Amino acid sequence: MKKKWVKLVLASSIDGRIAYPEGGKTQLGQSGDRLVLEESLAWSDGILMGGQTLRDHQSICLIKNKSLLKQRTSKGKNEQPIALIASNQIDFPENWLFFQQPLQRWLLQMQDKKNEIMLPDGFDKRINLRITWRDSLDDLYQKGIAKIVLLGGANLISAFLLENLIDELQITITPHLIGGDYCWVSSELKNLNTIMNKKNNWILKESKKLGNNELLIRYFRNHLS
Repeated sequence: MKKKWVKLVLASSIDGRIAYPEGGKTQLGQSGDRLVLEESLAWSDGILMGGQTLRDHQSICLIKNKSLLKQRTSKGKNEQPIALIASNQIDFPENWLFFQQPLQRWLLQMQDKKNEIMLPDGFDKRINLRITWRDSLDDLYQKGIAKIVLLGGANLISAFLLENLIDELQITITPHLIGGDYCWVSSELKNLNTIMNKKNNWILKESKKLGNNELLIRYFRNHLS
């Protein structure tokens, strides 16, 4: 039985920003970051992303490395993990690249009378979210989604932090100083230190130079602290 695990994967500027001050699509990482991202995607069952992040990029990250694709198929998996899009809106134009990409697309929504039976075109499945993300992850686990790569955005990341659901941080520090408001944790989370507990125990598992002045850091959450 696979263990449930949520891994946050992102590229950040030195000052902790994930997007330029004007917002929109931002690509900070280079080839080294791309490789470790694809390694995480190859490990995962599903890629979780918020609706606004999808609107900004209009696509999702795919595994392109041939050895990683072969690694997945040799284990009986699909070449790509399932795309899990968390959004209560359904305004996703079908001409986006996302809907042409070769993977399954699941829409995660809170159930209400308006969207109870509605599955927007382009999605393969609609999943009703529970009141808490913890319960929602349990439901996904029952559907075979145990290992999740969380790609953002900040509001979704913050919701997971509020419930202490992130098991691993995989962050590529890139050689940029950006400024602005787009940090990977919402600025509205004023009491995060209390939520995570004052010790804030994260265990450093790896730090590695990726080239191009990028640094990979991986922390595991110490849930026993």
